[in-house]
Amino acid sequence: YIRAKYPLAIIDKLLTVYDKNGACAYDIGCAFTKTLGTSALGPQVRELGFHLMAGAFHGHAHNHMCQLDWHLMYITGTGHSEGEGCKHIFSASNALARGT
Repeated sequence: YIRAKYPLAIIDKLLTVYDKNGACAYDIGCAFTKTLGTSALGPQVRELGFHLMAGAFHGHAHNHMCQLDWHLMYITGTGHSEGEGCKHIFSASNALARGT
């Protein structure tokens, strides 16, 4: 779980802050679900009904069957979110980077 420590730490925080049926978009949410389920957080994730999803941008790179299970467009209750909020912030900050 060494390589997954940061995503697991973020999800641990989400589980303590939010109530049941929470969700989080992650580029590899479909693959990371197995890691999450077998981690120490697994029982709490199942108890709270926490669900990972693939963000809209990355979701289209996945095969069709994966999209049906993990893409935000097909998951009831995700509203109008595309799951790529952080990318908007990073994109806006590109102008702050110095050119070389």
